[in-house]
Amino acid sequence: MEEKKINKMLRRRFSGVGWTLLCYYGIVNLLVIVALVLDLARQGLLSLTGGGDWNPASAMDNGWGYLAAIGVGAVILHGWKGTEFFQGLFARRQKTMTAGTLAALLALCVGTQIVNSLWITLLEWIVSAFGLSVMETLEGVSGEAGSLSMFLYMGIFAPLSEEILFRGLVLDTLRPYGKRFAIFGSAVLFGLFHGNLLQTPYAFGVGLLLGYVTVEYSFVWAVVLHLFNNLVLADLLTRLMNVLPVFLQDGLYVLIFGGCFVASLVILGVKAREIREYNRSEWMDRRCLKCFFLNFGVLTLAALMIANMISLLFL
Repeated sequence: MEEKKINKMLRRRFSGVGWTLLCYYGIVNLLVIVALVLDLARQGLLSLTGGGDWNPASAMDNGWGYLAAIGVGAVILHGWKGTEFFQGLFARRQKTMTAGTLAALLALCVGTQIVNSLWITLLEWIVSAFGLSVMETLEGVSGEAGSLSMFLYMGIFAPLSEEILFRGLVLDTLRPYGKRFAIFGSAVLFGLFHGNLLQTPYAFGVGLLLGYVTVEYSFVWAVVLHLFNNLVLADLLTRLMNVLPVFLQDGLYVLIFGGCFVASLVILGVKAREIREYNRSEWMDRRCLKCFFLNFGVLTLAALMIANMISLLFL
């Protein structure tokens, strides 16, 4: 009987994490739709008065809905958790980050882009057998932002808000049940939340890295790495590439990403023993894993995101 009570308590606690993410997902989509409609209405009014052209495609690059959702989410989270929650995230420190460790972490962030490129190539080959393609989805989730609002969202506020949500709220909720479980569980939800087959595996891997950095170093360093990934790698570097001749683009790509990929392999090889010892230092409780994956909130979130991944293949 006691076992059933514990499992019920765990499922209820973990289910709350899933429902929280679903509520935030709903807020984001609602406000993005509102921003899209307002932008289209503005364009229509300008075209009727001769003050501009009707260009519905440009409305898709409107980031104000996403920014508004982040603001609403922050207000709700502040009302729920209080100022102490945010202060605790930014004040918490574990080990001191050294220049060598930071360089290794940055190399891993860049090097995994090669792995993700290989995954996208493999995925495109698989779905092409069914007459489908993931390339249009790729264009929508990668590269530089086309507007100021989308630049602010993708480059700055999305990394910050996602860290608060996943390495803050989610990881803190799971942390009492073991740090490795918290890192793994938050990474799974982080991957799922991206909602497309191109980003989910990559986001899961990066989520493991960011979770480890949060637990072993600090939340602030996880934010720094996430900002580097989104702002520098995804946006600013893409902008730089686009103004260079093609042969220089290829050379720079090989130099930066290929070099960091090789460096990542070396780092993982040198640190292999430490990684194994870290994994063995704390076993994940099977009961926690079972209750985490088999609760209504997380299952509903997973079902919605998987359905979204599949639907994108047919758009």
